[in-house]
Parts: sequence; C-alpha cells; structure tokens
Amino acid sequence: MNTQSKQSLNSFGREQGKNKQFTAQLKKVYNALMQKPMTMKEVDIYTGVMRENICRYIDTLIEQNKIAIIKKRKCSITGYPYVNEYTANPSLFPKSNQLKMF
Repeated sequence: MNTQSKQSLNSFGREQGKNKQFTAQLKKVYNALMQKPMTMKEVDIYTGVMRENICRYIDTLIEQNKIAIIKKRKCSITGYPYVNEYTANPSLFPKSNQLKMF
C-alpha cells in the first residue's frame, strides 16, 4: 500500500470517530431538552457538552423539527435577558398561527 492510500484510510478512521462523538453529544442534548426546556448555556451545564457544540446540535435538531423555541427569557446561568428557551417535548411546541390550506 502506498503512502497516499494509508493516509486516506487514516483520515476516514478519524472522521468515523468524530461522527460517533457528534451523534453521542447530539443525543445527549436532545434528551436533556426532552427532560425540560432550557437555554443553550443551561444545556451546557446540564450535559457537560460545550455550548459551542450545542449551537450546532440545536441548528441540526431545529432543521429536523425535533426541537422548537418556546420563548425568550433570562438565562439562569449567565443572567443575559433575551435568550431562546428550547424544548424537545412536542406537547410544549408553540401552536402555529398560520391557517391550514387543506
């Protein structure tokens, strides 16, 4: 096997490890938001996942319609007054004001 082939196999192995960590942390964030509504920083403290990563996971989960923003409020950790509160519990999702077409 030449050097180029070895390098491509090695990088594939690293990507697989990163993907496993991404999936594990994504599930951790989702499960935390299923327990109770929280801000990103509160999820950080609750799960131990870095807030910088949580931002990415929140974006992914919102795109998949698995979580929703329920309101803006003051963060209990940072004290910042206008942060989004997220939930994964479908019964807490905000109701749409839009009329249904069909």
